[in-house]
Amino acid sequence: MLTFIKKKDMVVIGGGLAGICAAISAARQGRSVALVHNRSMLGGNSSSEIRVWVSSATKHGVNRYARETGIMGELFVENQYRNIDGNPYIWDALLLEKVISEKNIELFLNTEITKVFMEGESIKKVSGNTLGSEQSIDFEAPFFIDCTGDGVIGYLAGADFRIGREGKEEFNESLAPNKPDSKLMGSSLLFYSKEENHKVEFIPPSFAKNIAQTEIAKNRIIHEKDSGAKYWWIEFGGELDVVHDNEAIKGELLSLIYGLWDYIKNSGKYNADNMTLEWVGTVPGKREYRRLLGDYVLKQSDIEEQTLFPDTIGFGGWSIDLHPSRGIYNESGGAYHSVADGIYPIPYRMLYSRNIVNLFMAGRDVSASHVALGGVRIMGTCALMGEAVGTACSLAVEKECSPREIYQRYLPQYLQLLLRNDASVIGYRNLDADDLARTAEVSSSGHLREINTYVSNYRKYKLNQSVAVSFPVNPKLSAINVPISARTNTTLKVELWQTGKPQNYIPQELIDEQEVKVSKGELNWIRIPFNWSPEHEKNAFVIFRSNSDLELLLGCGKYPGVLSYVNIAIEEMNHPDLHKFTRESPVLHWTTQLIHNQNFIFNVEDETEAFVPQNIINGYVRPYSGPNMWTMRFGNRSEWVQLKLNGLVTISEIRLTFDDDVNEDLINLHHHYTEHPAMPEIVKDFRILYNQNGSWQELLNVTGNHVRHRVFKLENRVVTDNIRLEIMNTNGSEFMSIYEIRLYGRVKKCDEE
Repeated sequence: MLTFIKKKDMVVIGGGLAGICAAISAARQGRSVALVHNRSMLGGNSSSEIRVWVSSATKHGVNRYARETGIMGELFVENQYRNIDGNPYIWDALLLEKVISEKNIELFLNTEITKVFMEGESIKKVSGNTLGSEQSIDFEAPFFIDCTGDGVIGYLAGADFRIGREGKEEFNESLAPNKPDSKLMGSSLLFYSKEENHKVEFIPPSFAKNIAQTEIAKNRIIHEKDSGAKYWWIEFGGELDVVHDNEAIKGELLSLIYGLWDYIKNSGKYNADNMTLEWVGTVPGKREYRRLLGDYVLKQSDIEEQTLFPDTIGFGGWSIDLHPSRGIYNESGGAYHSVADGIYPIPYRMLYSRNIVNLFMAGRDVSASHVALGGVRIMGTCALMGEAVGTACSLAVEKECSPREIYQRYLPQYLQLLLRNDASVIGYRNLDADDLARTAEVSSSGHLREINTYVSNYRKYKLNQSVAVSFPVNPKLSAINVPISARTNTTLKVELWQTGKPQNYIPQELIDEQEVKVSKGELNWIRIPFNWSPEHEKNAFVIFRSNSDLELLLGCGKYPGVLSYVNIAIEEMNHPDLHKFTRESPVLHWTTQLIHNQNFIFNVEDETEAFVPQNIINGYVRPYSGPNMWTMRFGNRSEWVQLKLNGLVTISEIRLTFDDDVNEDLINLHHHYTEHPAMPEIVKDFRILYNQNGSWQELLNVTGNHVRHRVFKLENRVVTDNIRLEIMNTNGSEFMSIYEIRLYGRVKKCDEE
C-alpha cells in the first residue's frame, strides 16, 4: 500500500452539492483545496447514482423569488442552458466540469476517509484509501469541512453530535415527540421506467415484496408512468441505524421497488403493458443521521418565524418536512409539513463545530434539531451552506483564526465577502468600502416608470374564486385600473394588503378595502381607489374577491416585480395520504403555479420609482421589499446606465449582476420542464465603455451571455471617472434589468501621472 501526503489550505470531505460548493467558493478565493469523495462521481443524492432532484428554497414554485444565487444558482442556470430535458448524466458532467476547471481544487474520487488524527482539540490530518489504486492518502490542512452527510469526520474527531429526535421541551418544538428517542427519517431508493412500442412482460424476482399483501397501495399514490423522485415515499430504515444497517435497508428497498413494479405490471389495475424498467438505483439516498453541534442549534421557531440572524449567510424555503420513521409502512402520511410564510434566514453559527476548533460542516450534518433539519436538509439549501463555509474557511485561512472567531471578530467582513460573490444572503446589503460604485452618481437612458400589465395576448378569466396581484409601491398607491366584463350589474370587492416581512408575498395586514360598482357589459375599465404611502418601498397584495358574474383578463407574459395568484390550495394539499400540514401558511392557498408566467391585466395610476437606475448601487441583488433593479422596456435602441465616479479611478475589476428571474423554479432533473434554455431576462449582449479625455472608449464587448453574475478582472487597467454599461439585447425578454454594478480599483492620487 503506497502512502501519499497532501497538504492544502483546507480539506473538504464529501462531494455532494454542499462539498462541491464549499470547494469551489474557497478555490475562487485563491485557497488550495482537496475535495475528497467516497463515490466515483460527484453530486451525492443528486448524482446519476441516486437521482434525487435538487429541491430548493423555491419549494417547487410555492415560494416567490426564492431560487438560490451564488454557486448553486450558477449550477441551476447553467444546467438549464445545457440540459433542458434533465438528463442525469449531463448533470454529472456539469458538476465534474465545474470542479476540475478550478485550478485550486485537487479532486480525489473513490477515496474513503477512515482515520482522523487529532492534536488537542484540532484535527491535524485525515487519512483514507482510494478504491482500486492500492493507495493511502494523508490530508493535512489547518481546516477541515465535513460535508459527508453522515458527519463521519466530526464523529471520528470527537465532535459533539446528536442522532434522533429531541423531546418537545428542549427547544419548545410542537413537532417534536414528547420524549427524545433515536428515530430518524429513512432512506429512499428510486427507479426510472419507460414505455416501449411493444408489450413487455415482467417476471418478478423471488425477493420482490408482495405489495397486495401490504397497506402500501391503499396509502400511497401510484401512477404507472411516474418514476424517479416522484417515488420519494419508497422510504425505509428510520427505525434502524441508517449507516450501520445500510445494506439491510437497501435490500428492503430493492424488494419494495421490484414488488411495486410487479404490482404495476401484473395487478391489472394499470395501463402498463408496454412499460419496462429503465434504471433501478443501488445506493440509498439518506435523509438524516448525525447532526454535529455548533454554537447555535437551528430550531422549529427559527423557521416558522423567519428569524433574521446577525450572522445570516443564506436562506432556506423548504417546509419543515418530517417523514415518519416507519417510512413506506406508515399507515397514513408520507410527510408532515410546517410551512413558513416565505424564505427564512440561516445562521453561520450552525456551520462549525462547538468543540473541534478547526472543523466546519455543511449539508445535512449541520447543527439543527431533528425538526429544523426537516427544512434545511434539502440539497439546494445544503449547497448554499457549502458556499458559506467555503468562504468562511477561506477567510479563516487569511486571518489565521478559528471558525468561531469569524463570527466574533470578522462577521461584517465575512458577510460582505458573501455578498460580493452573489451568495444567497437576505436582509443585508452591500456595504463594501472597496466598491467604488457605491458612491458614484448614477444616470441612465431612462427607466420603467409604469406598472401596466396589459398585453394583447390575453384570455378571459371567470372570477369563480378570488384572485390577487402583487406589485411594488414606491412612493404611493392612489388607484389601480382593471378591465372587467360583467354579465349583470354587480359589485366587486377589492382588498389591499401589505405582505409583512420584506421577503414575503402573502396578504399579511389589511390596509384598505373597497367595493366598487360594475355595470353590465364587455371590458369596462374600473377604477379602484386606494390611499397608501408606505414609509419605504413595499409590496402591495391586492385581492379581487370572487364573483361568478365577473371576468378579468389574464395575459401571457411576465412583468417586472408583478406576480398574479389564484386562491386555490396547492396540489399537495389535495393528497393527505402523502402530505399532512401542521402549519398552513397563506403561500399554500395563494398560488402562482396554476397561472405561471401570466398576469391579470391592470395598471397602477401612480408613476413608480421601483425601477430607477440608482437601484444598481442600493446594495440588494434580489427582490426584498421591492424589485431592487434598474429596469427598462426595450425599444428600437440600446439602453445604458452610467456611473460618474468621485474623481479619476484606476479600475482593476468590474462585477455585474443581471436579472435571471429568481422566481423561475429551475430543477436539475425531471420534476418539471422549463422551456427557455437561457433565462429570457438575462442580458445577452452588452458593452462596457469608459470615458477618456471626454470621449467614450470600448473596454469590453460581450455577446451571447446567459449567466447572472459576471466578473471581469482587467489585465490592462483603465483610468477614468466615468463607466457606462450599454445593453443591446436580452435572451428574449422585452424588459432589461440589472441588479448591481460593482467597481474595484483605487482612486488616483493627485501627483500621479
